[in-house]
Amino acid sequence: MDSRLSEPQARIYNFILQYLRQEGWPPTNREIGQAVGIRSTGHIDHHLTALERKGYIIRVHGKSRGIRLTDAPATGVRVIGAIAAGVPLDYYSDTEVETIDLNERITGHAYMLEVKGNSMIDDHIANGDFVLIDSGAHIDDGDIVVATHVDAVTDGGAATLKRFYQEHGHVRLQPANSTMDPILIDAKEWDREWKVQGKVIAVYRRC
Repeated sequence: MDSRLSEPQARIYNFILQYLRQEGWPPTNREIGQAVGIRSTGHIDHHLTALERKGYIIRVHGKSRGIRLTDAPATGVRVIGAIAAGVPLDYYSDTEVETIDLNERITGHAYMLEVKGNSMIDDHIANGDFVLIDSGAHIDDGDIVVATHVDAVTDGGAATLKRFYQEHGHVRLQPANSTMDPILIDAKEWDREWKVQGKVIAVYRRC
């Protein structure tokens, strides 16, 4: 299964999961589009085709609700001890073995995005990292979020990863990079044209 989904594809897949759990049957293309802010059903069809090609769904063509999910195996990794990042400790031991379930926090509200750029580098989120997003999480000032300008002239809107702050008369999307300025958005424009698609709850990095 290819885990590299675009931001619109991840939102669509997440909505399908939630809809199936709530309603017991899959959504139509039009219902998906209304939920994720994509007006064109043709664009929805394009993203569904990509999800099918990457192994996330199976489509039954000719049916308006012809979407089926594929099964993904749970993934667990053993924790066999500790390793020092400062003064050396005794080498890790496997006398007390536990397992971290990597799917423990990955519910129907969660999806992954690959980071492009270095605007969050001071928060140790670098280009090429993967962030785990919870679209159902409560958002507080200072949280790192996926903010989407839904009316941007792109397919599915333009998204950015920033710290979120609601301030008097505007919203501030704050980068974690001293060379970059914050994005300031008038409160009325924010309510009309922007959405928070979820909160970062974990960061994964390949070595």
